[in-house]
Amino acid sequence: MWDRVFIVYISIAVIFLIYSIILCRKKRIIYTIGREEISVLKDDYYKIQLLFCVFNSILLILESAIFYNNTNMSLFACYYVITFWIVNYLLKFIAIKMNYLNKSYE
Repeated sequence: MWDRVFIVYISIAVIFLIYSIILCRKKRIIYTIGREEISVLKDDYYKIQLLFCVFNSILLILESAIFYNNTNMSLFACYYVITFWIVNYLLKFIAIKMNYLNKSYE
C-alpha cells in the first residue's frame, strides 16, 4: 500500500516541476494565492518562480523519501500540503518585496 502512495506523491512533485518549467517558458504566473489581481513588473520574476518550483519539488520528494517507512500517512499528507503552501506564500512575499510583482485588490 505505502509503495503506491509513495509513487503517487513523488509523481505529483515531478509533474509539478514539469508544469512549472512549461509555464516559466510561457511567462505565466503559477502561484496566485488570495483574491487580489497580480501582475508581473519585471521578467526576472519568472526565474525566481522557477527556482522556487524546483526547490518546492525537491522538498516534496525529500519529504516523501523521509516518510517512506513511516506508517502515519495522514501526518505525511499534512506535511506535504503545508510544505507546498509555505513555499508558495514565501515566493509571493519575496516577489512583492523585491518589486517583481504588483498586487491590486478587487
